[in-house]
Amino acid sequence: MDLHKIKLTYLSHIKIHIESPDHGSKLIRDFADRWFAYYKKGPFLKKTNSDRWFNGLNAIKLNDMERDGLLQMHFISKNALEAINQKLNVGLVKDHSVPIKILHNLLIGEEFQSLELLEKFLLKYYTLGVITHEEHKILDQLKLKHKMPHDWDGINVFARYEKAGIQRADI
Repeated sequence: MDLHKIKLTYLSHIKIHIESPDHGSKLIRDFADRWFAYYKKGPFLKKTNSDRWFNGLNAIKLNDMERDGLLQMHFISKNALEAINQKLNVGLVKDHSVPIKILHNLLIGEEFQSLELLEKFLLKYYTLGVITHEEHKILDQLKLKHKMPHDWDGINVFARYEKAGIQRADI
């Protein structure tokens, strides 16, 4: 199985989608999540080389591959890391640091002449965070679950977490 070819296929799907008149963001989530799994490989892929989803996890029940995958994400909150390391009964959320709807809007505002340029863009803005369910509720209360802060500079992909007071773990 050629994993590089599969990764390029998902990049192509993203490019075709953002160039089409149907600009719904649901497909972007599927395509981008799968592109990233094949980009990262390792614990992001199952033994069958299909992409691994990190939804509905509890720190007390993590297997080694799930743990390794979570620890390779771009942002891990201090609370999530403590729960993972101490195997606490704490729900974890794999969160898109820049919500998919925002990523989608950023994508359709650009023209990508190549898949390489699209991938470079995604590597900048497609970032994943690991936070606790409680921290996720804080984002929701602040109306930041699906939005970036109103004063977002367009650069700091972790601005939502900072606005919510979610501290980044040092790993």
